[in-house]
Amino acid sequence: MNEATPDQALSRAVQTQRAREVLGRYAIACDESDEGALAALFHPEATAVYDKDADLTGNTEIAAWVISATAHLVWQQHALGVMTVDLDVDGAHAKVVAYLTSHQVASETPDTAMMMNSRYDADLELVSGAWLIRRLHLIVGTVEHRAIQLGTLVPTAAKETQHA
Repeated sequence: MNEATPDQALSRAVQTQRAREVLGRYAIACDESDEGALAALFHPEATAVYDKDADLTGNTEIAAWVISATAHLVWQQHALGVMTVDLDVDGAHAKVVAYLTSHQVASETPDTAMMMNSRYDADLELVSGAWLIRRLHLIVGTVEHRAIQLGTLVPTAAKETQHA
């Protein structure tokens, strides 16, 4: 078995970290309703399955669906824990498993938060030096609703005015 040289090991570690960061940027783009940033994270021919809610193809279709599906929210926060990043031998593809805890507050029920625990399975591809999501699959584990009190992080105005 060939052992990696120090330079090869360092390169793989850097690529692993860069692949990991793609899912972090995805979570922030979802939270900030940034359709352009979402589309830029996906390969143009990407596929995404959001549990039982959507089966999508194409970076712009995926991004538009995410924004539409969360348009009723006044606030959301995705907390992702990337559990594994497995690079293939050539370092151009990665399989990523991330656990998600998501909190969402709808404008019509500002005293209730929906909390979801889920898993993302993602295939990433290195394209022109950038990691892009080629396939994303969200599998929902649990969903619960909790009474909450909004803090100062959550805007009180309608979501549409937040991103003007």
